[in-house]
Amino acid sequence: MIMAPGTDLRALFEPRSIAFIGASTDVFKWGFNILHNMVERGYKGEIHPVNPNGGDWFGRRMYTDVSEISSPVDLAVIVVRDALVPDIVRTCTDKGIKAGIVITAGFSETGATGAALEREVVETARRGGMRIVGPNTMGVFSAYPNFMHALMGAMPLTAGHVGLVVQSGNLGTSISYRFLRRKIGISRLISSGNEADLTTEDFLEYLEDDPHTRIICLYIEGLRQGERFFRAARRISRSKPVILIKGGRTDRGARAALSHTGAMGGDDEIFSSACRQAGIIQVDSMDEMIDVAGMLLGQPLPAGDRVGIITMGGGWGVIATDQCIRRGLTIEPLSDGVIRRLDKVLPAYWSRGNPIDLVAPGNTRSITDAIRILMEYSQVDSAIVMGLGYMFLRARRWLKSEVLPKDAARTPAEYLMKAESEVFHLLTDLIGEFGRPIVPVADIMAFDVAGKENPLNILEERGIMAYSSPESAVCALARVAEYARHMRLESSEQCGCKLRRKGLTST
Repeated sequence: MIMAPGTDLRALFEPRSIAFIGASTDVFKWGFNILHNMVERGYKGEIHPVNPNGGDWFGRRMYTDVSEISSPVDLAVIVVRDALVPDIVRTCTDKGIKAGIVITAGFSETGATGAALEREVVETARRGGMRIVGPNTMGVFSAYPNFMHALMGAMPLTAGHVGLVVQSGNLGTSISYRFLRRKIGISRLISSGNEADLTTEDFLEYLEDDPHTRIICLYIEGLRQGERFFRAARRISRSKPVILIKGGRTDRGARAALSHTGAMGGDDEIFSSACRQAGIIQVDSMDEMIDVAGMLLGQPLPAGDRVGIITMGGGWGVIATDQCIRRGLTIEPLSDGVIRRLDKVLPAYWSRGNPIDLVAPGNTRSITDAIRILMEYSQVDSAIVMGLGYMFLRARRWLKSEVLPKDAARTPAEYLMKAESEVFHLLTDLIGEFGRPIVPVADIMAFDVAGKENPLNILEERGIMAYSSPESAVCALARVAEYARHMRLESSEQCGCKLRRKGLTST
């Protein structure tokens, strides 16, 4: 791990005790809300509220100064007026505190005066052996070894395996909510703020060796150390996918980024080319980031670009085919042998091609048989199964009908729900059996239904993300397939280098 001398990110992500400087009992202030989030989310270490007026924070003593705290402190969370921050940092270094999160704004993002104050903060911290996140940060969340929710946002994040670094606090909140909504947990969340001291590169390299992080997601507006960033990303992407959104890709957006965090973006075409070479998965939106991360967490990597499509209705198959072709995926015709096998389980009027249009099948057996036959076909690297959820929605409508008596509706509704559940179970089983992605696409209305009877729960419980449209499913699959292709190329190049070193190939 390559970091600046003195970096101790264990104090940041695994603090045994925290000094919260700027604690307040006023519920409208961040000095209350961030501290409240930390206490309410169950941080298990010692929290020492600090306020120059002393007093009591809802049953906890408020110290008038950090120096009053008798026990060692690992981390300081600083929420005080900007002009006070240098002196606060000095008292923290005198206390031996190794890491600080400076929530306070009013530094380099505001102009020359703020930039000078920011330099003073960093110089003071470094002289005392302290590393700083921020200033102008939303905060930090760490799920391991226990919850440390030092964030402005109160979103009830869950522990998981996605590391998230953002150069925008509100984007961090928005992305986190999207992960939460899709039941994807987070290992670490860092709002890097102005990056006056610790930078995106530091956090990226920390997440590289973090055993709790399987995927790294980044929102970037500009890079302080571009060469270091791309060198690290290329190394990391071989074992952990790196998904990135770049803000400030246009001239106007770049100017907005400069006024936001003081980050200077570079040429977008050059940046995107560097991302491709490093194996970074560059996406265009927050929703796309979640879609790609969900597929990487729950599905095997495809061995190639060939896609088989199964759809309950023709229109979705048409859209999915167009999207696949546009995004560089291949839709190959089915072999005669596969068509003959499908003829035995599907109605006479099925499409006899790829996409496999089941034409609103009347039973689940035709769906499950078609999925298995397609996955046994060696000319398909991944599959998209579309139109799921309709049976569940139809059964639910029967049960809510004011025309159909409840007794008459119950048995057929239960049968239909059970049948669709079997489809979902088989789909997840086949992913494991064949080691290839099977991407489920359900009607968007199915996502709006809460309750244990919703068969989408079967997928979520087994870590499989369902998609609400052909477009989102194909987009995610194309990004993952491109990443898998890069991984194969990297592996091939590494093997070639080894052979050349052994003198087994010509140069």
